[in-house]
Amino acid sequence: MQKLSGLDTGFYYLDSPGMHLHIGVVLIFDGTSIPIEERLAATKAQILDRIHAMDHFSQKIAEIPFGLGEPYWTNDANFNIDNHVKAGVLDSIDRDRLVELAGEFISIPLDKARPLWEIMVLPHLDKSRFALVAKLHHTMIDGIMGIEVLANLFDFEANPREFWGPKAVAVEAEEVGMANLVGIFANSLIDKFQSVPEDARKTISALSQWLSFTSDSDNSRLLKPLFAAPKTPINGALTSERVAHSITFPLTRLKLLAKAAHVTVNDLLMSIVSFALDDYLKGKDWQGGVDLVSMMPMANHRRDDQGGSNQISALFVSLGNSITDPKDRVVEIARATSAAKRFHRKADLAELVRLTHYVPPLFTWALSRVAHQLKAFDYIGPAFNILISSVKGPDQPLFFAGTKLEEVIPFGPLADSTGLSVTAVSYSGQMVLGLVGDSKLAGDVVKFGDAISDAVELLESIFSAA
Repeated sequence: MQKLSGLDTGFYYLDSPGMHLHIGVVLIFDGTSIPIEERLAATKAQILDRIHAMDHFSQKIAEIPFGLGEPYWTNDANFNIDNHVKAGVLDSIDRDRLVELAGEFISIPLDKARPLWEIMVLPHLDKSRFALVAKLHHTMIDGIMGIEVLANLFDFEANPREFWGPKAVAVEAEEVGMANLVGIFANSLIDKFQSVPEDARKTISALSQWLSFTSDSDNSRLLKPLFAAPKTPINGALTSERVAHSITFPLTRLKLLAKAAHVTVNDLLMSIVSFALDDYLKGKDWQGGVDLVSMMPMANHRRDDQGGSNQISALFVSLGNSITDPKDRVVEIARATSAAKRFHRKADLAELVRLTHYVPPLFTWALSRVAHQLKAFDYIGPAFNILISSVKGPDQPLFFAGTKLEEVIPFGPLADSTGLSVTAVSYSGQMVLGLVGDSKLAGDVVKFGDAISDAVELLESIFSAA
């Protein structure tokens, strides 16, 4: 049995009827049309052949009684692949309908009595293709771990001679009784008390570093504390329904634009979203003129990490919306992301995030449910305005059960108070932006996609003329 980290415990208990903390992804393959029974069988066989190499895919979560301590991963004695890989729409559909179905799929919470993942098989996509739509709970996966899952589940050629990853070993089901969990909780409590002095020292050190870093006027303008964001039409209490959309750009196009603007592709992505938000929110009667705030996930993975838990932290950066000159705004956003990276290197955020294990899960669960029931974020300001994340995927083509993966469309979760997210993944020469909107706050997410396309053209016109 493996205890969840404090961060993963937070993801597990913050999950509520309005805030589904799972990650979605659409995988489109170049495959001939075959009966659904054969496609399902091939998908299940590939997963079962590799499942031993993917953390927690055959494990469920055992909770400590009354939510008094971090829960544990335990082998699922009743694991059945049929509960996790299911047929979707059997009719032939196009890409737009596929993304629409993905939005409906990620609107449904995962069953916490089972391993926290599910795949929908759509056998008849246009152009003789098929698709898998997956959702995995954030307790299982972050961006870096997602790439590791792809590496273990996929191959680098259509007909590999053998799976190059870890070999399968016999795994016995674990019986988790009340007495075991109480004993585990008691030992965990002792460990926490023993680590209080050292953790207190680290907390004071991290806060001191933050105060020192933000005492600089530039840094305090570029990096924002939690709940410093203005309230906009896309911020409020979440519903349970999600709407999805995606946009694809040739990666070379974005790289050329980033080079012309003298910024990184990630900085460019932040700038594109900033300008797109101006246009999109104007259509919702937002006056603008103030800086919006994006949550920027930061990977904490180290060479000695053993995997199996999230290794991320987050900083909150200004999107420079008060700056009207496009070139100046792009520079300002690049400075903001640079400041975030400098602080991330300077402060041991991984250690600070680890302190979340002191937060009682019962408190996290109750806070999330009360906020949802009272629709608290309809009345108070948002933690941040939008979530923007990006992950670099493999450059070479991948294959699944002999079929080539053509496209990856990522969909990130929404945090309560924030009704819009942008998740970007590069793969095989393309950059795909997956957009998720809350049905009430950003149900017209397609318009936001149009605004992103317009923002790219705007920046191209500006920097090509420079």
